[in-house]
Amino acid sequence: MKKKIVQAVMTATAVAALGLIGAAPASAASASCSTSGGTLCTSSPIPANGNHQVCFGGKHNALASWGRAELWDGDTGVMVGSIATNGFRWQQACTGGLYGQHYYLKGTGGFFYGEVWN
Repeated sequence: MKKKIVQAVMTATAVAALGLIGAAPASAASASCSTSGGTLCTSSPIPANGNHQVCFGGKHNALASWGRAELWDGDTGVMVGSIATNGFRWQQACTGGLYGQHYYLKGTGGFFYGEVWN
C-alpha cells in the first residue's frame, strides 16, 4: 500500500514540475480575406499549430473571375503553397512539413474570397 501511495505522489510531483497540469492543446485558428472588385487581399496571420500543417482555400464570387490562393510564411516572407481558383467551385489544399510561427493567405483576382486555417 505504501508503495502505491509513494508512486502516486511521485507521479503528481513530476507532472506538476514539468508543467503538464493545465497545459492546453494548441487551438485551431482561421482567418479570411476578400476582394470585392479589387484584385489582391491579404488575411491576418494565424499562428502555427503543433501538427506543422496549414490549410487554405478560395473561390471567386463571379464566374468570369479567376486567380490564385497563396499560402505565405509570415516569418520568412516565402510562399509555401499556391492553388488556382475560379468562380465555379471552392478550391483548397493543405501544406505540411511547415515549421514557421505565422502563416497568412494572399488572394488574387477579382471577387475572391478565401480562408486559411490550421
